[in-house]
Amino acid sequence: MGTNCQGTSVESTLESLVMRAIDNDVPRQLAEEIAAITRQRLALDPWRSASARDVRRIEGYFWEVVRRRTIRGAAGPRAVARVVAEAVVADLRETGRDGASIFDQLCRGWSERIPPDLLEEYRVSLCG
Repeated sequence: MGTNCQGTSVESTLESLVMRAIDNDVPRQLAEEIAAITRQRLALDPWRSASARDVRRIEGYFWEVVRRRTIRGAAGPRAVARVVAEAVVADLRETGRDGASIFDQLCRGWSERIPPDLLEEYRVSLCG
């Protein structure tokens, strides 16, 4: 779920992450709250330039908080389903499986927890 925000300010990096989270079914209020938490916990000056290392650190922390909050149910069932699907896909990619095999496993093992339209997104992205 990462983004490429290099060469920007800390604040624009966080804004970009918020928009990406919203695109991934995280409610706007929760995404903005997570950005504020990230800014505070990492003690970031929002207007300074973000180095490549800063961007990786910001992205890593932001998405970890998104995952934790989503799994706890703060983001709603669709966001939980997306986090589950992303985790399954990432795990299966690490084993070297191809897209069709990953999609097949996603359907067989997780179709009861992942809405059909979300499965269709994964079919298109994994199988072409």
